[in-house]
Amino acid sequence: MVLVDDCGIGKTCSAKNIVKSLSNAFYIDCSQAKSKQQFVKLLAKTIGLDNKGKYIDVKSNLKYYLNQLDHPIIILDEAGDLEYTAFLELKEFWNATDGFCGWFMMGADGLKAKIEKGINSKKVGFAEIFSRFSDEYIRITPNGIADKKAFRQELLQQVANANSSGTIPIDTLVKKCLDKETTLRHLDTLLKISA
Repeated sequence: MVLVDDCGIGKTCSAKNIVKSLSNAFYIDCSQAKSKQQFVKLLAKTIGLDNKGKYIDVKSNLKYYLNQLDHPIIILDEAGDLEYTAFLELKEFWNATDGFCGWFMMGADGLKAKIEKGINSKKVGFAEIFSRFSDEYIRITPNGIADKKAFRQELLQQVANANSSGTIPIDTLVKKCLDKETTLRHLDTLLKISA
């Protein structure tokens, strides 16, 4: 699947928490490993494999190991940051682990733009990768202006309620975020200042 949604709504935090709660679930921050070599080495290291040695051997070991694990899932955050050759590696890994490993890509508008540009320009691999990732973009944030505002207010309120330990009233913090049209990152800063 591919999740493409607004910045600052908690995609990364949610993914990290999901990974902690599942066995054989792994989180990869693709902004930290943009080239194909960096990506493969980070993936190997993340799932607990030796990432030293020949690149082809590391890839082979990764494919073998992923097929041996019980229902592994790989969450690729900031997937739009991957260079073209690293992006193509996703198709190879998906093919090698088809039916054994779940793959989940997520990012903001840049990921969607990268995939659509690749597909529209008929660049090798993009249509195939999009097909393997279910041929659709999943979005949590509603599109309508009123619905989006209500969603943001509820999201900010829930996060503030769960994380507030300071003296500033939660409604005040949420209102500041809504008035400035900021994200959960700004709310996090306000919560820290309040504490």
